[in-house]
Amino acid sequence: MEVKTDEKYEAKKKELYRKGVSVIILLIFLTLGEYFIGAVAYAWAFVATILITISVIKAFFVVRDYMHIGRLFTSEEEF
Repeated sequence: MEVKTDEKYEAKKKELYRKGVSVIILLIFLTLGEYFIGAVAYAWAFVATILITISVIKAFFVVRDYMHIGRLFTSEEEF
């Protein structure tokens, strides 16, 4: 019984690690996109809308995956 629990825990840990790395890579690309959009922008009203949208998307991923807000609403057994 103990072995299955450890295997489940390790599998869940690996899944969360992969997800975390994927989100870091996504955030890197979004940040690079923001930088290049800001560097070559010429129509600020439109560009500001794009940059704010990208920032909101990045904030969503940071809150969801790194601040662990979802854990507040789950029981200990689900993790």
